[in-house]
Amino acid sequence: MVHMDIDAEKKYFFEALCLFHEMQWLHNVPVTEILTRRSLDAIPKGWTEQLEILKNEELNNFAMGKTIKAEWPDSLKAYLSRCKEINRLPLVPVLSSVELPKNFRTGLSQKKQHEIMHLANLVHEQCTPHNIQTIIDLGAGLGYVCQMLHHLYDYRVVGLEENEENVNKACARQQKLYPESLTRVKYIHCKVTCDSTDTIESILRREFPDATETCLIGLHACGDLSISASRIFCKIKSVKLFILISCCYHKLSVSKSVRIPLQEKQYFHNFPTSDCLREVIALHDFDTGQFLRAPFFRLACQESAEKWRDMTEEKHVEHSFHVLARAVLELYSKQNNLLLKKKVRKGTRKSQCSNFQTYFKDSLARYDLVRDTDEKLTATTFARDELEASITRLWEEHSKKLKVVEVYTGLQMMLQLPAESLILQDRLCWLRQQGLKAVIVPVMNKCVSPRSYAIVSHKR
Repeated sequence: MVHMDIDAEKKYFFEALCLFHEMQWLHNVPVTEILTRRSLDAIPKGWTEQLEILKNEELNNFAMGKTIKAEWPDSLKAYLSRCKEINRLPLVPVLSSVELPKNFRTGLSQKKQHEIMHLANLVHEQCTPHNIQTIIDLGAGLGYVCQMLHHLYDYRVVGLEENEENVNKACARQQKLYPESLTRVKYIHCKVTCDSTDTIESILRREFPDATETCLIGLHACGDLSISASRIFCKIKSVKLFILISCCYHKLSVSKSVRIPLQEKQYFHNFPTSDCLREVIALHDFDTGQFLRAPFFRLACQESAEKWRDMTEEKHVEHSFHVLARAVLELYSKQNNLLLKKKVRKGTRKSQCSNFQTYFKDSLARYDLVRDTDEKLTATTFARDELEASITRLWEEHSKKLKVVEVYTGLQMMLQLPAESLILQDRLCWLRQQGLKAVIVPVMNKCVSPRSYAIVSHKR
């Protein structure tokens, strides 16, 4: 059994839950509803007064936890301190930019190249001491990681992918570009769940019958796939090493939702995972369905405050305009018992943010305003000029809040790392609960790839 300081873990989880419970006004609201739910008004007055006067560079450094002033309220200083304490994620070292070999770069962004190369390096670094030669890649996509592991280090790889079209594309790319890998890299259509153990073992026996020790990996395993991967790792005897980079925490499946005033409680199938966190929640009677909802998990998988490192004042103005303008549309809709429904995948374009009138016109081209009965508001039911005048008046009423929006965003960004830390610590604790060694390893440059941490676990 791996030694785990249960008391220390329980203390950490308790303090983390207290922080997110107390600060739910900051993270438990979709950004579109910050006016509807009066989130900006929830910022303590003393905080707003001090943070609104920060210069651009000071505001950037504040969001990254690098600015603190003696004259600030004690409660604000305590908030900064608590965020740092709850963030257990290791510092990410400065990593050099990398490029894939020339014949592997086609169609890949610098971000994707960075992710593939650094994950491949980590896999090789972890597999070598244990003489592991076979890799199982969950959620292999178009097979980029699989091909790189074979090309650089001659691993045999089984790439499992739920999307059959992706499997076909990966096979076609392999036939055309990397035919020499056909016997060493296999792409298989397979929907992976926590019940896929027998299926994966069968695939492995069929493709590489002599594989006795393997490594299970996943790059940006989405939602429940991360939890399924952990359980599969524990169940398959031949899988000795586990390397997983998660993403899309907010896509965890909801086990139960309960409507309450202004919102709904949300409980998830795969959170919490560890007995330790479950016990703390039960002991202190936390109702996590009320304050650890989808907005919390969405915050945990957003870009970190590093994004603000060199952010210009112009970019801050653009960001705050876009956030506030969208919140005004939402507020108008709620006040008039209307719903905003997207007509296209992306709501409004940031390139249309020169002024509110332009923004509004672009929004009408991209959203339908409908009543709760799904009756679309057209020119015959609601005069466009009257609609524009009403919403513009609402904008003018709130337009002085642009700087407060950036203060709110900065305060919220400080919670991103603590939120991700809580989620990953819960998963780490679950693996240790199974008697396994497990650590969090920084893999990628956060400015390039925000989901940059891998859970690494090894069976003796």
